[in-house]
Amino acid sequence: MNAKATAVIADDHPVVLAGLVPYLERHGIAVIAVANSAAGLLAVLKHHASQPPEIIITGYDYGGEADGMRLVERIRRMSPQARIVVFWGGRSNGVVRQLLARGADAFVAKSTDLQCMADACRAVLSGEKYLDPATQALLAGSSSQDAEPSADRLTPREQEVIRLLGRGLPLQDIARQFNRSVKTISVQKCSAMNKLGLRNEIELALYLVMQAGR
Repeated sequence: MNAKATAVIADDHPVVLAGLVPYLERHGIAVIAVANSAAGLLAVLKHHASQPPEIIITGYDYGGEADGMRLVERIRRMSPQARIVVFWGGRSNGVVRQLLARGADAFVAKSTDLQCMADACRAVLSGEKYLDPATQALLAGSSSQDAEPSADRLTPREQEVIRLLGRGLPLQDIARQFNRSVKTISVQKCSAMNKLGLRNEIELALYLVMQAGR
Protein backbone atom coordinates (compact mmCIF):
# COMPACT_ATOMS: atom_id res chain seq x y z
CA MET A 1 0.00 0.00 0.00
CA ASN A 2 1.26 3.53 -0.78
CA ALA A 3 3.04 4.76 2.37
CA LYS A 4 2.12 8.34 1.52
CA ALA A 5 -1.64 7.73 1.44
CA THR A 6 -3.53 10.12 3.70
CA ALA A 7 -6.82 9.67 5.51
CA VAL A 8 -9.34 11.49 7.68
CA ILE A 9 -11.41 9.43 10.12
CA ALA A 10 -14.73 10.44 11.68
CA ASP A 11 -16.78 8.47 14.19
CA ASP A 12 -18.74 9.40 17.30
CA HIS A 13 -17.28 6.51 19.31
CA PRO A 14 -13.85 7.37 20.82
CA VAL A 15 -12.86 3.70 20.99
CA VAL A 16 -13.25 3.42 17.20
CA LEU A 17 -10.95 6.37 16.61
CA ALA A 18 -8.47 5.09 19.19
CA GLY A 19 -8.31 1.73 17.45
CA LEU A 20 -8.39 2.78 13.82
CA VAL A 21 -5.74 5.49 13.88
CA PRO A 22 -2.78 3.35 14.99
CA TYR A 23 -4.03 0.41 12.93
CA LEU A 24 -4.04 2.45 9.71
CA GLU A 25 -0.70 4.03 10.58
CA ARG A 26 0.78 0.52 10.83
CA HIS A 27 -0.61 -0.20 7.36
CA GLY A 28 1.07 2.79 5.75
CA ILE A 29 -1.73 5.36 5.90
CA ALA A 30 -1.11 8.72 7.50
CA VAL A 31 -4.16 9.88 9.45
CA ILE A 32 -4.03 13.66 9.09
CA ALA A 33 -7.12 14.43 11.18
CA VAL A 34 -9.93 12.85 13.19
CA ALA A 35 -13.42 14.06 14.03
CA ASN A 36 -16.09 12.80 16.43
CA SER A 37 -19.12 14.30 14.68
CA ALA A 38 -20.51 14.93 11.22
CA ALA A 39 -20.06 18.67 11.67
CA GLY A 40 -16.50 18.09 12.81
CA LEU A 41 -15.77 16.00 9.74
CA LEU A 42 -17.10 18.67 7.39
CA ALA A 43 -15.02 21.30 9.20
CA VAL A 44 -11.90 19.15 8.82
CA LEU A 45 -12.54 18.67 5.09
CA LYS A 46 -13.07 22.40 4.66
CA HIS A 47 -9.78 23.07 6.49
CA HIS A 48 -7.95 20.62 4.22
CA ALA A 49 -9.72 21.73 1.03
CA SER A 50 -6.45 22.79 -0.62
CA GLN A 51 -4.89 19.39 0.05
CA PRO A 52 -7.70 16.90 0.71
CA PRO A 53 -7.07 13.40 2.07
CA GLU A 54 -7.02 10.47 -0.32
CA ILE A 55 -9.37 8.46 1.91
CA ILE A 56 -12.25 9.62 4.09
CA ILE A 57 -13.46 7.04 6.59
CA THR A 58 -16.75 7.97 8.19
CA GLY A 59 -19.47 6.50 10.32
CA TYR A 60 -23.05 6.53 9.10
CA ASP A 61 -25.17 7.23 12.15
CA TYR A 62 -24.12 10.22 14.25
CA GLY A 63 -26.98 9.99 16.72
CA GLY A 64 -29.42 11.97 14.63
CA GLU A 65 -26.96 14.81 14.05
CA ALA A 66 -26.92 14.28 10.29
CA ASP A 67 -28.58 12.09 7.69
CA GLY A 68 -26.00 9.50 6.62
CA MET A 69 -26.98 9.55 2.96
CA ARG A 70 -26.84 13.32 2.70
CA LEU A 71 -23.56 13.35 4.59
CA VAL A 72 -21.97 11.04 2.00
CA GLU A 73 -23.34 13.21 -0.81
CA ARG A 74 -21.92 16.33 0.82
CA ILE A 75 -18.54 14.70 1.37
CA ARG A 76 -18.50 13.70 -2.29
CA ARG A 77 -19.20 17.30 -3.36
CA MET A 78 -16.57 18.74 -1.02
CA SER A 79 -13.85 16.19 -1.85
CA PRO A 80 -14.67 14.76 -5.30
CA GLN A 81 -11.29 13.06 -5.71
CA ALA A 82 -11.23 11.40 -2.29
CA ARG A 83 -12.33 7.81 -1.70
CA ILE A 84 -15.13 7.40 0.83
CA VAL A 85 -15.23 4.40 3.16
CA VAL A 86 -18.32 4.03 5.36
CA PHE A 87 -17.69 2.18 8.63
CA TRP A 88 -21.00 1.32 10.28
CA GLY A 89 -22.38 -0.97 12.97
CA GLY A 90 -25.42 -1.88 10.88
CA ARG A 91 -25.65 -3.82 7.65
CA SER A 92 -28.95 -3.03 5.95
CA ASN A 93 -29.14 -4.09 2.31
CA GLY A 94 -31.06 -0.96 1.39
CA VAL A 95 -28.69 1.37 3.22
CA VAL A 96 -25.56 -0.18 1.73
CA ARG A 97 -26.96 -0.01 -1.80
CA GLN A 98 -28.03 3.59 -1.34
CA LEU A 99 -24.64 4.56 0.07
CA LEU A 100 -22.89 3.12 -2.97
CA ALA A 101 -25.26 4.97 -5.28
CA ARG A 102 -24.77 8.25 -3.40
CA GLY A 103 -20.99 8.21 -3.76
CA ALA A 104 -19.44 5.83 -1.22
CA ASP A 105 -16.57 3.73 -2.57
CA ALA A 106 -16.52 1.11 0.16
CA PHE A 107 -18.54 -0.24 3.06
CA VAL A 108 -17.10 -2.04 6.07
CA ALA A 109 -19.29 -3.34 8.89
CA LYS A 110 -17.91 -2.73 12.37
CA SER A 111 -18.52 -6.37 13.24
CA THR A 112 -15.83 -7.50 10.79
CA ASP A 113 -12.12 -7.92 11.42
CA LEU A 114 -10.05 -4.74 11.09
CA GLN A 115 -8.20 -6.43 8.25
CA CYS A 116 -11.25 -5.61 6.14
CA MET A 117 -10.57 -1.91 6.68
CA ALA A 118 -7.02 -2.35 5.41
CA ASP A 119 -8.40 -4.28 2.43
CA ALA A 120 -10.95 -1.54 1.80
CA CYS A 121 -8.29 1.16 1.83
CA ARG A 122 -6.09 -0.85 -0.50
CA ALA A 123 -8.99 -1.39 -2.90
CA VAL A 124 -10.17 2.21 -3.04
CA LEU A 125 -6.64 3.54 -3.47
CA SER A 126 -6.46 1.31 -6.55
CA GLY A 127 -9.69 2.82 -7.86
CA GLU A 128 -11.84 -0.17 -6.99
CA LYS A 129 -15.04 -0.54 -4.96
CA TYR A 130 -15.13 -2.68 -1.84
CA LEU A 131 -17.60 -4.43 0.45
CA ASP A 132 -16.47 -6.53 3.39
CA PRO A 133 -17.00 -10.26 2.57
CA ALA A 134 -19.99 -10.76 4.88
CA THR A 135 -21.82 -7.73 3.49
CA GLN A 136 -21.05 -8.74 -0.08
CA ALA A 137 -22.39 -12.24 0.59
CA LEU A 138 -25.52 -10.76 2.18
CA LEU A 139 -26.21 -8.50 -0.78
CA ALA A 140 -25.46 -11.25 -3.27
CA GLY A 141 -27.83 -13.58 -1.44
CA SER A 142 -30.62 -11.01 -1.40
CA SER A 143 -30.55 -10.80 -5.18
CA SER A 144 -29.80 -14.47 -5.92
CA GLN A 145 -33.30 -15.02 -7.25
CA ASP A 146 -32.53 -12.75 -10.19
CA ALA A 147 -30.45 -13.92 -13.13
CA GLU A 148 -26.91 -12.62 -12.83
CA PRO A 149 -26.24 -9.83 -15.35
CA SER A 150 -23.78 -10.78 -18.07
CA ALA A 151 -21.41 -8.31 -19.72
CA ASP A 152 -21.13 -10.52 -22.80
CA ARG A 153 -23.98 -8.63 -24.48
CA LEU A 154 -22.21 -5.28 -24.23
CA THR A 155 -20.30 -3.66 -27.07
CA PRO A 156 -16.57 -3.08 -26.43
CA ARG A 157 -17.20 0.63 -25.83
CA GLU A 158 -20.06 -0.08 -23.41
CA GLN A 159 -17.83 -2.50 -21.52
CA GLU A 160 -15.13 0.16 -21.28
CA VAL A 161 -17.61 2.79 -20.05
CA ILE A 162 -18.85 0.42 -17.35
CA ARG A 163 -15.28 -0.49 -16.39
CA LEU A 164 -14.31 3.16 -15.99
CA LEU A 165 -17.47 3.90 -14.00
CA GLY A 166 -16.41 1.07 -11.71
CA ARG A 167 -13.09 2.83 -11.19
CA GLY A 168 -14.92 5.91 -10.01
CA LEU A 169 -14.57 8.11 -13.09
CA PRO A 170 -17.43 10.56 -13.70
CA LEU A 171 -19.07 10.72 -17.13
CA GLN A 172 -17.26 13.98 -17.91
CA ASP A 173 -13.83 12.38 -17.48
CA ILE A 174 -14.82 9.33 -19.53
CA ALA A 175 -16.09 11.60 -22.30
CA ARG A 176 -12.77 13.47 -22.37
CA GLN A 177 -10.83 10.21 -22.42
CA PHE A 178 -12.74 8.96 -25.47
CA ASN A 179 -13.03 12.42 -27.06
CA ARG A 180 -16.81 12.09 -27.10
CA SER A 181 -19.62 14.21 -25.71
CA VAL A 182 -21.02 13.56 -22.26
CA LYS A 183 -24.37 12.86 -23.93
CA THR A 184 -22.82 10.08 -26.04
CA ILE A 185 -21.21 8.46 -23.00
CA SER A 186 -24.48 8.79 -21.08
CA VAL A 187 -26.33 7.00 -23.90
CA GLN A 188 -23.74 4.19 -23.85
CA LYS A 189 -24.07 3.93 -20.08
CA CYS A 190 -27.87 3.69 -20.30
CA SER A 191 -27.62 1.12 -23.10
CA ALA A 192 -25.25 -1.01 -21.03
CA MET A 193 -27.54 -0.79 -18.02
CA ASN A 194 -30.50 -1.92 -20.12
CA LYS A 195 -28.57 -4.89 -21.48
CA LEU A 196 -27.46 -5.82 -17.96
CA GLY A 197 -30.99 -5.53 -16.62
CA LEU A 198 -29.98 -2.77 -14.19
CA ARG A 199 -32.98 -0.55 -13.46
CA ASN A 200 -31.40 2.35 -11.59
CA GLU A 201 -28.20 3.84 -10.18
CA ILE A 202 -28.43 1.74 -7.02
CA GLU A 203 -28.42 -1.53 -8.99
CA LEU A 204 -25.59 -0.21 -11.15
CA ALA A 205 -23.54 0.65 -8.06
CA LEU A 206 -24.11 -2.81 -6.60
CA TYR A 207 -23.17 -4.46 -9.93
CA LEU A 208 -19.91 -2.46 -10.06
CA VAL A 209 -19.01 -3.44 -6.51
CA MET A 210 -19.70 -7.13 -7.18
CA GLN A 211 -17.53 -7.01 -10.30
CA ALA A 212 -14.71 -5.32 -8.43
CA GLY A 213 -14.78 -8.05 -5.78
CA ARG A 214 -14.06 -10.80 -8.31
